[in-house]
Amino acid sequence: MNYKGLLFDLDGTLLDTTDLILKSFQHTIRTHNGHDADLELVKSTFGQPLIEALALMGSDPEAMIKTYRDYNKQYHDELARVFAGTAEVIRTLYGRGIKLAVVTSKIRAISVRGLRLFDLDKYFPVVIGHEDCQHHKPHPEPVLRALDGLGLAAGDCLMVGDSPVDILSAKAAGVKTAAVRWTHVPWGAVMAAGPDLVLEDMDALLPLCGCGED
Repeated sequence: MNYKGLLFDLDGTLLDTTDLILKSFQHTIRTHNGHDADLELVKSTFGQPLIEALALMGSDPEAMIKTYRDYNKQYHDELARVFAGTAEVIRTLYGRGIKLAVVTSKIRAISVRGLRLFDLDKYFPVVIGHEDCQHHKPHPEPVLRALDGLGLAAGDCLMVGDSPVDILSAKAAGVKTAAVRWTHVPWGAVMAAGPDLVLEDMDALLPLCGCGED
């Protein structure tokens, strides 16, 4: 079908922030626990709210989250990247009238900062962040809020994400799902969530929205 709206996770889907995230966790764990972080454990938490991830790694997640965010903000613009081809595809989709939203577990301000860094913020009128929801992915609330913001029905949209919680949240909201093959999350865990589609690259979205070659 030709989707009228696309919902995107941010980190690991539109923006390549893996280096930033891993270094932020590494700094935080060393500061509070005095040892290196288990990076495989960190990757397994991608997509979850930060406070939940940190609770798995230390006894004082409230203090840890401040350390994490201070480091993350300091190095955000230096370490964040945009995945190859993403900006071009987003511009094409927007130009063809496809409605776009970001659905992330990050706080909205830093999410918009990441989009703005690569001149993408103007294409996303709806950004659902951590503070916009009482319940977070894999609960359907973030996706449902994005649908409401776009004014579209679940059947008109596709959720694009890189982690199991993206897939599960969208499925619970009745939205079809696509997993991105460039994820850093263990692929078996992503596939276990049951995505409807797998995207090898961002260009694969264009024909799904009727934006193939004329």
